[in-house]
Parts: sequence; structure tokens; C-alpha cells
Amino acid sequence: MDTESLKSLFGSLAPFTVKELDEAMDFFSPVWLERNDYFCRAGQITDRIAYVCSGALRSYYLINNREHTTFFQLPGTIAVALPGFIQMSPSHESIQALEPSELLVLHRRDLYRLYGENWKWQQVGRILMEQYYIQLENHMISLQSHSATERYEQLLSHQPEIFQHVQLQFIASYLGISPETLSRIRKSK
Repeated sequence: MDTESLKSLFGSLAPFTVKELDEAMDFFSPVWLERNDYFCRAGQITDRIAYVCSGALRSYYLINNREHTTFFQLPGTIAVALPGFIQMSPSHESIQALEPSELLVLHRRDLYRLYGENWKWQQVGRILMEQYYIQLENHMISLQSHSATERYEQLLSHQPEIFQHVQLQFIASYLGISPETLSRIRKSK
């Protein structure tokens, strides 16, 4: 599995040497998911974080027997059920493959080992956590302050690749609208 894009991501976040990045790749294991396979399930403790090399995943919560999509993970992004991962507690979130996906997986113990060995990994962790938080907060604000049409247009302009990988029912869930409303918005454009 190609690790160059992962090394490039890490290199953009901290001043690693080529040797440091090459050595760190030994901690990552390839994992292949088929469509509908789970990277993690709600109710289970997850001790893994993944870099998405190919494919597409979605993160969602089940509330009152209804799925609420919170994130899409496409190639070049990180997949993690963060609160459960940090606290080592059962996750409230599930992460499911939307299409066959190749991941590079790092276990929590190895991440914390990297943190302890080199401050650059702590910087990577901090920056990725900041990005995760900002993405989550922007999405919450958008759900509360923008119309359904504005949310759709924003997603289409900022992340058009999602529409190539993700079924419309999951996009509708992410936008906080019904599939029928999404269909009407798309027809009006």
C-alpha cells in the first residue's frame, strides 16, 4: 500500500526528516474494508485511527433509531471515533465503508509511543485534533444557521468530490434534511 501521501500529510504538519517518516510507517498496518464493513461500531471501544488511502467512509450516530451522518472520510483524510479513542470508552459513533476502502491503521498504543519519542508527533496530533474540532464546529453552526439550500451549495462548492463517492441518502443526513428535500434542491439547481 502506498504510504507516500500519508508521509506527505505528516510532512506538511511538522518538520520531519525522511528517516523519521519512513521509520514511523512501520507502525501503520494496511486494512481493507468492503462496502458496508465497519471500521468501528457504536458501543465498542476503539483503539485505532486510520488514514484513508482509497475509498470512502462515513461517521454517524444512531439517535432514536435514526442515523445522523457527521463526517465523510475520503482519500487523504483521517478516520477516528475521537471521543471513544481518547477516553478508551465505548464509542457513540460508527464509521462505515461506503465503498471498498484501503486504510493505513495506527493503534492507540503506537500513537502514544510516537508522541513520547518525538515532539513532532505531538504537533501532528494537536493540529489534526484542531482540524477535527473546527470541521465539527463549522458543521454544527451550518446546521443551525444556514438554510438547507445554503448547506447543499456550501458542500457542493467546498467538497464536490463527496457527490462522486457518497449516496444521496447519506448526504441528506449530513445536511440535516430528508432525501426528498435534497432531491428538490438538486432539481431546482
